[in-house]
Amino acid sequence: MRKVLFCLTAALPLTAVSCGNSNNLYPVSGRVTLNGAPATGAAVFFYRQGGDAMNEHMIMGLVQEDGSFELVCGALGKGAPPGEYDVVIEWKPVSGQSKGRPQHGPDKFKGRYADPKHPALRATVEAKANSLPPFELTDAGPLQKR
Repeated sequence: MRKVLFCLTAALPLTAVSCGNSNNLYPVSGRVTLNGAPATGAAVFFYRQGGDAMNEHMIMGLVQEDGSFELVCGALGKGAPPGEYDVVIEWKPVSGQSKGRPQHGPDKFKGRYADPKHPALRATVEAKANSLPPFELTDAGPLQKR
């Protein structure tokens, strides 16, 4: 039991590697469209380039009805630390419910923007409030690579 407790205690600081603390987070907002229309409900994930996704907080945002999103860094709050990021976007609308849980339909982007090993999009977060250029996605593929 002591070994397990020691391992958990030793690993705890590693879970905050990506986001650091809330003092290192800077507001990040942007827009996502598909063929010019807001991608309402799409999930936007930021992965630090060269980072270890297994030991970092999830940095993500949900696209609102107007196409806008704001990033949140796990339980630490709104924003993201400065750095270069690979951006992954997935849009799986709720198609029903099963056993009280929402069931999601297929990705409207058909996986073109959802592969973290081969990201089609990139973004830079600076140590200031960040309003990113829009991610203008199409059925044929990305218009913007940043």
